[in-house]
Amino acid sequence: MLVILTLLIFLVVLGLTVSGIYFFIEAPAARRRLHIRLAGIQQASHNAPDVEMDLMRREVLSGIPMLNRFLIDFTPTRRISEFLEQADVRMALGTFFLLTVALGLLVFVPAILFNAPIYLALLFALLAAASPAFVVSIKRTRRFHKFMEQLPDALDLLGRAVRAGHAFTTGLELIATEMPQPVAGEFRITYDQQNLGLPLRDALANMTVRVPLQDVRIFVTALQIQRESGGNLAEILDNLAYVIRERFKLQRQIRVYTAESRFSLYILTVAPPVVAVLFALGNPEYIRPLIDDPLGQRMIAVGVILQIIGYLVIRHITRMKV
Repeated sequence: MLVILTLLIFLVVLGLTVSGIYFFIEAPAARRRLHIRLAGIQQASHNAPDVEMDLMRREVLSGIPMLNRFLIDFTPTRRISEFLEQADVRMALGTFFLLTVALGLLVFVPAILFNAPIYLALLFALLAAASPAFVVSIKRTRRFHKFMEQLPDALDLLGRAVRAGHAFTTGLELIATEMPQPVAGEFRITYDQQNLGLPLRDALANMTVRVPLQDVRIFVTALQIQRESGGNLAEILDNLAYVIRERFKLQRQIRVYTAESRFSLYILTVAPPVVAVLFALGNPEYIRPLIDDPLGQRMIAVGVILQIIGYLVIRHITRMKV
């Protein structure tokens, strides 16, 4: 017990120390380095070679040099960075990586100290390490859902701007100015990219990467076809907005029809761990064989795996593509 208490005190002191170092030393120093770097880029933009400018523009993924080099050389780094950007999570990739590792260790070490089996400790550590990605995934899904709700109104505004005689890029700026987030932010990025010299085709293609939704890809494809073959752009935008609204209405009807199945999914997923906790609190001796006996430990591991498989199967059944 004394060892556990000492470890907990050490972890708390370590966390407070790291937080104090970050907020009082690292954050002000990072701001100073940012100002110095921006001033250096502005000064070097007139006389630096292209290779040097490319090196200066390399993305900083972490404030820790060694971790930054590791993330730059790590192949899936770009996909993870896009994942955070799509969820609009203002967190450096290095911070996200350290948070994932820290949560895994925070669960793994106490489990080993309590003499838990190594496979159970690894299982719970992996679940804890995956929790940041799970939270980011929820934020990403909600942001995409909100974007889809706002996209038909944005297309209507773009169509009215084209009918009034404005240029297409001016319509993008109107969406960025008049519409709420997140649709305004994505169209603002697209407008700024083409305004800074990127071809409109590439700026729209970048939007499909930031918002990988089917309706966005249809919107970009329709614009590319119209620019190559001609046609009434305002009418195309109106028809596209109508189709997206009808698809969104159908998706909501499907969610109503599958509400009972999704509710069953949540109940069946939450019930076993809740019942286990209630038994552990009310009658510890009743559930102790599952923890102490090797057969009980294997049963817990198999049960967790079956719970995950059942969750994925029911989730796949209740999700219908429109």
